[in-house]
Amino acid sequence: MTDEQRSLSNIETARRINRSAAEKYMTHGVTAIEAAIAAIYSAHDLAVVGTGEGSMGAIEWLRTAIDTMERQLLDQACGK
Repeated sequence: MTDEQRSLSNIETARRINRSAAEKYMTHGVTAIEAAIAAIYSAHDLAVVGTGEGSMGAIEWLRTAIDTMERQLLDQACGK
């Protein structure tokens, strides 16, 4: 397994765990949108640690991540 394949597998594992947690939030009355907002704030918290660049560096990293995600989703929609 390449480093990229391992990373993608790790990302999918984390997504599965996050979706499972979101289901539990909803049993406590948290809406899907509230869970999504909380997940974005949590992503920021993780990016602060991951980038080591503080809040502004984390926000810039999140912008790049969202741009990458958008590009991948658009490519999938176009059959690329």
